[in-house]
This record gives sequence, C-alpha cells and structure tokens, in this order.
Amino acid sequence: MQHNLSVPLLGSFYISSLALLKFLVVAFSCTISVVYFENFYYKYNYPKWVVFDLFCILLLTYSICFSPRWRTNFLSVIIAFLTISMLITLTWSTNKFEGVLFVCRFLAFSLSIFTVVSIVPKEKLVEILMDSVFYSSILFCIVIIYNRYWLAIPYSNANFSPIGFVNYLGQVLNIWIPILVLSIYNRRKSKVYFLLGLASLLVLMNLLLESLTRGTILGLLAAEMIVLFILLLKTKKLPLKYLSVSVAFLCAVVTFNLMKISGLSTLKGQINSIQELNTGRENVFSNTVDMIKDNPLGVGVNNFEYTHQKYAKAGTPNASPYVSDMRILTSPYNILLKFYSELGFLGGSLFLILFGMVFIKALLNLLKGVFIDAWIFMAVFSLYFHAMFSSVFLTPVSLFFSTLLFAVVFSRESISEAKPIGMRLEWIVVPLILLLGYLSFIKTVSANLTAKGYRVGNTELVEKSFELNPHDYFTSLRLYELYLMKEGNKQQALASLERAINLYPYNIYMLIKAGEVASQLGLSDKAEEYKQRALDIYPNNPQAKLIQGVYSDIS
Repeated sequence: MQHNLSVPLLGSFYISSLALLKFLVVAFSCTISVVYFENFYYKYNYPKWVVFDLFCILLLTYSICFSPRWRTNFLSVIIAFLTISMLITLTWSTNKFEGVLFVCRFLAFSLSIFTVVSIVPKEKLVEILMDSVFYSSILFCIVIIYNRYWLAIPYSNANFSPIGFVNYLGQVLNIWIPILVLSIYNRRKSKVYFLLGLASLLVLMNLLLESLTRGTILGLLAAEMIVLFILLLKTKKLPLKYLSVSVAFLCAVVTFNLMKISGLSTLKGQINSIQELNTGRENVFSNTVDMIKDNPLGVGVNNFEYTHQKYAKAGTPNASPYVSDMRILTSPYNILLKFYSELGFLGGSLFLILFGMVFIKALLNLLKGVFIDAWIFMAVFSLYFHAMFSSVFLTPVSLFFSTLLFAVVFSRESISEAKPIGMRLEWIVVPLILLLGYLSFIKTVSANLTAKGYRVGNTELVEKSFELNPHDYFTSLRLYELYLMKEGNKQQALASLERAINLYPYNIYMLIKAGEVASQLGLSDKAEEYKQRALDIYPNNPQAKLIQGVYSDIS
C-alpha cells in the first residue's frame, strides 16, 4: 500500500518542482533584463553577471536533487575536450583569474542546458521560454518608458537601455523578437496577452531601429526569408504568417518616423548604413587572424583583451577600432575568432564543432518539425549571424536567454539515445558551484569597493579591493591614480601601475603613464623601457616619444 501511494506523491512533488522551476526562470529573466546598480563602474554588466551566476548555481543545485547521471554522446565529449583545452591554456594566460571564471561560466552554461533538457518536458520548456521572454520584455519596456519619458533620464550609447550598452540590446532582441511573436501567436485568444505582447513588440522594434544594430536587423530578416523559402519548398504554399517580423519592422518604421522629428532622414541614414555594411570591424578581424597565426596554441582562455593591442596596428590605417591610449577592445566581435585566438587551432576547432552542432540541430528541427521550430530557428539563426559581428554570448543577458533557447533546441528530440555512465553529476556540479560562487563573489565585491572608493577618493577602500582581487588590472589602475593625484606618492603609483601592466602587458595608456612616472622618479632606464614598449605597439605615438624629453632635466 505504501508503495502504491509513493508514486502519486513523487509525481505531485515533481509537478510542484517544475512549477517552482518555471517561476524561478521567469523571475530571473525579468531581473536580469532590468537590474543595474550605480555602485559599479560597469553598472549594468556586473549586477547582471551576478544574476546569471546565481541562476546557474540554483539550477545546478536543483539538478542534484533529481540526481541525473551523466550521459555520454558526441556533444558531451566535445564539451569535455573543449573544457580541457581551456584549462591547458591557463598555464600561459596573462590573467588567470579571468580565464578560470570564464571556464566556470562555460561549464555552468553547458550543464544548465543539460539539466533543463534532462528534467523539463519539451512542451513545458517551450512554455517556459515563451513566458520568460514575454514577461521580461514587458517589464523591460515599462522600465525604459518610465526612465525616458516619465523621469526624462538622459541616455546615450553607454546607457541606451536597462540592458546597458546600445549593442547589448540587439544581442537580446535576436531572441526576444522571434520568441515574442511565437508567444503572441500561441496565446492570441487572450486579448490582454495579445495586446500587451503587440505593444511590447512595437516598442522593441522601435528601439531596434533607434539603436541601429545592423547585425540584429539583418539577422532577423535573413532568418525570416530562409524559413519562408524552406517552408515554401516543403508545403508548396507561401506561409504568410511567418512574415510577422517584417510586418512588425514596417510598423516600427512608421511609428519611428512619427515619433522622431528627423525620423525620415534618420531612417534613410540607417538604411544606407545597413546597405553599406560599414561595420568598421574588418581591421579587427584581419589583426586577430595575425594574432592567431602568431599564437597557434592561443593566448589563453578569455585573454584576448590583454594581448590584442600588440597586434592592433595602432596609429596606422589598418588599426583595430577602439584601440587607442584610453580605450580598449574586449573581444574581436566574432565568437569564432575569439575562441581561435584564445584557444588556438585545436580549441577553436572544437568550439566550431560545438557551435555548428547547435545550428545544425536547429535547422533539422525546422526541416522536420512544426510551427514552433520555425520561430526557434529564426532566433538561433539571427543570434548566430549577429555573433559574427558582435560580442554575442559574451554578455550576461545574451548568455542567459541563449541558455533557455539552446535547451529548447536540444529538447525538441529525445536525448535517450545517449548512454548513461556510472559517474554521478555531483562530482562535477558541487565543486563547480563552490568555485563559481566564490569567484563571482570576489569579482563583484572587489568591483564595488573599487568604484565606491575611487568615487569618494578613499584610497583604503580601493586597497582593500586589491587585497580581495589582485587580478583586476582596473583596481590597480585606480590605485595608481589615487596614489599619484591624492596621496602624491609616485613610487606607490608606479608600483601599482606595474602590477596592472603585468596583467595587461600591451596596454598603450598604462605603458606611457608608467614611462612618465618612472621618468619623474629619475628611473631613466625603466622610463626608456616603457617608452620603447609603447612605441613597439604604437610607433608614432607623440606622447610616448616625449617621455624622456619632457623629463630630461629630472633624469
């Protein structure tokens, strides 16, 4: 009798657990879309990474309760070898802290997809994805309307939306727009749901036009054309309902022109820019290829930023954009080039296989699937297209919704063909949870102390931040400025700057400043060394050339 009762009890517990999981996913999706705090220099990304890390930690903890065992298939083998490749490159990475954190997030991302696919039925998972996009997009639109039109908060590229930098919104719209259309269509019988969804879609499309995120616009329109072509071949009919994105885009064009004083001329300039495809990133791609040739084993996982300036050809017509005395380039704006440059030919090729498997799976789902699979493919194609020209998958909101999207892609077909092995998931999940939680905590608290201390001129707070995370070059750079300008201690300023240079050896700005401070201290040999290192990267830099001349009377 007890045995018979245990089955419905377990079933009831499973159903309630799924309901809780859905609530948590929707809550996290809403939170990550709008959360930001002023107490960080990067006030958008830092809080959103905390939300992403916490989401993965809770999801992996949830997986332990159900104790799914590892399943081996070709996909899991590729992920395992790619992870090993990342770990190997840590041995020669300049910034090992950022490398370890990246590996942890990659594993957490991969295992989160495995967890969701293993536990959640595919119909329920599509529902979770749709609800996450629907509610988060509505909340996002409410917040942006409130900030812009009620509070009249000025905005620029840096704070374009609650997601942050202008291009980051486009990375999310690759997923939001197709899935939102799917969500509206599936629940069109509810007038409230239908009207809220349409209003949200119209706001998002207007923001897309205003932001001029060409990768998103072209990716969505191209995805729609591919779906129409494939379905036309399959059904011999033109399925007009798949033109929803184009219709929404045209509606946005009309409303955009009505809302903007210079709407027509602005839109004309946008269309010309899209037609020209003048991204300004050809030099980044070319210089990154040179970087790959020079480093066939890679420069180290997540260490592109700390090495690329050496290959950026600064001061020449072939210079990588965003590389100068004061600016940095965090990624090559191409996800494949990032992995090839950091992991070398072997690691990059492993990622290419993994990357291609997701796309092929989405395409196969479209070819033999139903209505839902067409919209899922649109989101995947647009995301992939944009990833060739932007830092897609490298920002927290983009990565969060990609987790849900890819889980749906793999859930459309049973994974039962994978063979279970004896090792339990806890042996990997528990250490990963602890390490990711620790690294995320250290990075976040340190960044908060640095921003707060620098803003009020409190050197002790920034020193405390450095003690907590000595691998953050930005903290050392802030300490250099405080020691120099507030404390008047040039020796400490130089020491702090040299710590930053050890983490970021080809940063032009820091090399020049180190040369200047060394020259002021009478350290002519050291000043000449930093001057030469700066000129090796940027041969015609006038500020670097003046280092010895300006302070020759001191040295």
